[in-house]
Amino acid sequence: MAEEVRDKTSIKGRRVYVLDTTAFIAKLPLYAPQDYEMYTTTLVLREVRDKDSLTGLNIILSVNRVQVMDPGEEYIKRMKTEAAKYGLHSVLSETDISVLALATRIKEETGREVVIITDDYTVQNMARLIGLEFMALRTRGIRRVSRYVAQCPACGYVSTIPEERECPICGTRLRKVLRKAHK
Repeated sequence: MAEEVRDKTSIKGRRVYVLDTTAFIAKLPLYAPQDYEMYTTTLVLREVRDKDSLTGLNIILSVNRVQVMDPGEEYIKRMKTEAAKYGLHSVLSETDISVLALATRIKEETGREVVIITDDYTVQNMARLIGLEFMALRTRGIRRVSRYVAQCPACGYVSTIPEERECPICGTRLRKVLRKAHK
């Protein structure tokens, strides 16, 4: 029993990487150190479409370099609520939400440090807002965190409803608008 506790303690100190589509296009799992523990979601896998990336993905999955795990509805719902709180719900895709929700789930359930591998600036911004780390591969990554509102560019309506992507007043697609600082 004491050995079991030691094993959990040693595992708890290691980083876990949650991969967005960028990591598969760059074939990161093929070149990452063997001790990298990597996860992704089925929605991310569906975004890998070009022939070269699919070949790499098939190799990655056949040698079990990445574990495919979905976050569960509870975490998806919580992430959508968080995204609405920061005005990012109208621009984060279902795949983006799944990556953020999975990272949150792993962090909460294991207590381990989780790093999201993504070049998507909105995912990076959201990760920072909710206390997750990220690593960019092909871009510099965001330098500062920004807060937004989801606003209709036509009539000015501001949404706080997680599932809302279009203005209920005029039907225009909502956009993220930088939130003005309070004086």
